[in-house]
Formats: sequence, C-alpha cells, structure tokens
Amino acid sequence: MKRISALLLAMLMCFSVLVACGGKTEDPVATTTAATSDNAGGDATTEASAEPAETAPQLEVTIKPEYNGKTVYILCCGNWTYDEFYAEEVNGDPINDAKYAMNAMLAETMGISVEVENNQGSSGGTGKGFQAITTSKLAGDHAYDIASIGTYDVSNLAYQGYLYDLNTMENIDLSKPWWDPKAKEQLEINGKMFYTTGDAMVLDNNCTYCILFNKDLVSTNNIENPYDLVKNNQWTLDKMLELTANFGTDLNGDGKLDDNDQYGILFWTDSGIGMIHAAGGRFGTIENGTDIVYTLNNERNLDILTRWLNARNDENNYFITGSQTTAPFTEGRALFYTRYVRNIIDFRELDTNFGILPYPKGDASQEEYCNTLHAYGNAMMCIPDAADPEMSAAVMETLSYYGRQELLPAYYDITLVGKGIRDSDSEEMLDIIFATRFFDVGTYYQLGGLNEGVNGLMTSGSTSIAPLWKASEKMVAKTLEKINAGFAGME
Repeated sequence: MKRISALLLAMLMCFSVLVACGGKTEDPVATTTAATSDNAGGDATTEASAEPAETAPQLEVTIKPEYNGKTVYILCCGNWTYDEFYAEEVNGDPINDAKYAMNAMLAETMGISVEVENNQGSSGGTGKGFQAITTSKLAGDHAYDIASIGTYDVSNLAYQGYLYDLNTMENIDLSKPWWDPKAKEQLEINGKMFYTTGDAMVLDNNCTYCILFNKDLVSTNNIENPYDLVKNNQWTLDKMLELTANFGTDLNGDGKLDDNDQYGILFWTDSGIGMIHAAGGRFGTIENGTDIVYTLNNERNLDILTRWLNARNDENNYFITGSQTTAPFTEGRALFYTRYVRNIIDFRELDTNFGILPYPKGDASQEEYCNTLHAYGNAMMCIPDAADPEMSAAVMETLSYYGRQELLPAYYDITLVGKGIRDSDSEEMLDIIFATRFFDVGTYYQLGGLNEGVNGLMTSGSTSIAPLWKASEKMVAKTLEKINAGFAGME
C-alpha cells in the first residue's frame, strides 16, 4: 500500500489535465506536515488556500492497491440536500464544476469513483437517513460507505452506536484545516467524534444564520451604518430594536400595515433560536467532554427570547408565515431580514441593494458575535456500517482536502463573494459570521421538543416561555439520561 503526499500530487495534477501520481508500492511515501490554518471559523473562508505549497498542510491517507476500481456509495439524506459530492459533468456553474474536479482528483489519486444517493426527506430524529442506516446495519449489506445525514438523525445514530468514531480512523485527521475545528471542539464526547463537517460540502455554510439589511433604507432614513456598529461592538439587540422602533409605515395609505407596507424587521420562525444563540445561549452543551447537559433554562435566555418575541409582535415588524412572503424585503420595504447565508445566493439577482450582518450580540459586554447553524436544514458527514471503514475515511479526507482547493473557492470567492454580495464590508461581515459559528448539540437532540417549542412561540407570538420550559424539564432529563448512557456504554 501507498501513502500519498499531497504536495507531490499538487505538482503532478491539475483539473484540466489530470496526471497519474505514480504506481502502487508496498512502502509508504514519506509526507510532510504543516501548521493548521488560523481560521477559527472552519470551512467558509479561504485564508489557508493562499498558503505556500511548502508550508501548506498535507493530505496523508493510506491507499491500498485493492481500492483501484472501487465505487464509494455516499448517502445524502436530510431535510435539505444540495447534491453534495457529485456532479455529472462540467456545466459552467462554479460549484458544480468544483465538485466534478474533486471527483476527478479522487479518481486519479485513489482509483475510486463516487456514486451518490440524494434522498431528501424528513430528518426528525428517526427520519429517512436514520432509517436507511439502521436498515442497512440490520441487513448487514454495507449499503453505504459514507453518509451526509440531517443533524436530527445523525445525532441519534451516534449515541445508538451506528456510526464509526472518526477519531479512531487512521485516514482522517480532524486537526487539518479542511475540517471544521469548532465541530470537533463542541461535538466530541468521551473522546469520540461521530460526525462532522468540512470543505467537501457547502450545506453547512448555506445553513449558517445571518441578517440581511436594506442599504438604501439605511441611507434615506439617516440610520447609523450597521457595518460600523458591528465593527465598533455596538451591534446589539437593543440597538437593532432601537433602529426599527416606529419604522413601520403605511405606504399605500389604507390605514393598516399589511404586505404592501414598510417594516423594520422581517422575522423568520427559527430566528428565535438564532437570537438565543446570538446572545451566547445554548440549548445544551457537553460538560467536561463527557455528558450533555441542559443549558437553555436561565434568566438571560428567558430575557433575550422575551424581547425578541415582543419585537416580533410589534406592528412595526413583520412575521413571515406560510401565507406571507418575503416581499417586504425583496421589494425594498424592510430594513432587516433574519435568515441564513443561502439567501445571499438566492438574492443575487435582486434589485434591492442589501448588505449582510451577523446576528446582534445580547449586549455589548458579550465577548464575540455568535452565529449558529440551522439544525433543521443542516447535515453532517459520518461513516456508517461501511464494508471498509478505512477506505471510507480515506475518501472523506481526500474529498475534504480537494474541497478546500476546489469547492471552497468556488463557493466562497466566486459564488458568495464574487456574485452574491454588493460591497467589501459584507465580505468582512461574512468572515465574522463564519469565524464565530458554533454547534449547539442541544438543538441536535431536540431536547424536550424545545426547538419546535421556541418555534411555536414565534409562530403564535406568545410570550409564555417559562411555562413551556418548566413543562419540558422531565422530558429533557429523561432524554439526556438515555443519550448520556448510550455514549458512556461505548468502548
């Protein structure tokens, strides 16, 4: 078997003409290692891609001769999927073509092709992803070598013992910059890491929360520059509410505020969770690296969510329901819109002149901005009951390595920054958003049903928070007992 040096591959390969990297030998080829990137935000900025080749971190995977000609089967299954890991042909779209290049490089490096089953559907904890993996395990058919599973499903698969511990895989090094370091920091339990995210995929970046704002409304209403507020540590919940007070305007003069009028904030249902997170709150954390503990029910989180709900109910703001649309923002009649990064791409043809911001801090004493991932939509990479888990690991590592070279620039530099944003300040805001992104394990396990509980409050406008949290305590305790026992019982 042969251990391939990525530095050697970088000299021998390019996308347009892929050149073989040498014959198979029994002795490993020596590799060099380099310091990891300083990018604390993981996989959404391209700082490390500019590192000189002699100091860039190296790919180190063990490739066995029998891998040649193999097909690796990848399951993508969750509430949202975006055809991760595969492109049928080059079509001129930067992200598609980057995926094609990654697969071509994988085939050239390892002799392995990829087949992806993209099975979008319910991921509620026992959804399609959970069912596919557990069914395959019971059948013993090793149907999938790698999987990208919705967070609600993948977390349940983890504590029930259906996934390999990535920390034990010889061919995966989660300290490398093509893996998200905060995922390892915040999701590792008892020294085990069952699922993660990295530069082989873009779904996690698309699911990252942000706020869009109308730059023209800022200018015409003489509002403080939101970019400056962020940079000067003044972008707080109080400031956001101050800027939008009395901003609602009856533009058509019909005596009421409706879909045709002007608003301060467009509230998305999941923004309640986003604001709790933005203020530093968590539904659950891993305490001392061993046990998940419940951390939502405290005075600060109660205060933050109460103020957010009160703002949601203010007639100067607008709550998006199934029957109401984003028109107030897309038509230039709303100051702020709470959503996620995917909208930057969706709105790139929009006439509205918009900028991008992180969610506001809970208050100015907060050390840094906090931006979270949409747990409902996101998915994580894992290794299920694979026939050859080390081959799976080698493919995951290689795809993520080439993803940093190909997919990350195509997504971030070309698509998000090059086509999506309107100014350099937004690029700086994106860097802040991705650098301060984190993972809330409590939302992944939907402790006490409180994800939907908070969303229910946002939908109804009720501020009856404390009774909801109190009523969930027994269910939270029971769920945590089961989950922590599952992890503790693993060898």
